[in-house]
Amino acid sequence: MTFWLFLVLMAALVLFGVRSARSKRQEWLSALNLVGKWELHGAPPGGRRSITFSGEAAGGSYVAKDGDAVERGQWQLRGHTLQLEATEGEQAEDGAKSYDLRLFETGRIGLDGPGREREIYIKRDSNVVPLRRRT
Repeated sequence: MTFWLFLVLMAALVLFGVRSARSKRQEWLSALNLVGKWELHGAPPGGRRSITFSGEAAGGSYVAKDGDAVERGQWQLRGHTLQLEATEGEQAEDGAKSYDLRLFETGRIGLDGPGREREIYIKRDSNVVPLRRRT
């Protein structure tokens, strides 16, 4: 009897831990709000270096601009690691690149990784409201 009680208690604790972790992840994704246009901090308005993310909260497509160079590809968020895989542009042959992503405050993130060492990006608001498709 004691064994079964212990087993049920452990299962309940594991379930509670999983739900808590999932809830914290959703809260972090909501605060991050990665979908949209991000410009390099310190760049003039309409900046020369920006990244525009589209899709869902944890993945989708992106367009990165650096002056006249344009890179397009797919992005995915795994924990605090942002993976960018270029499909068009100069970096398309290099494969996926991983960046450490930090949320400093709402609308301000930091990226650290190949070609984007310790860069800070500011989210630029838009008056365009994306409509969700019904699935």
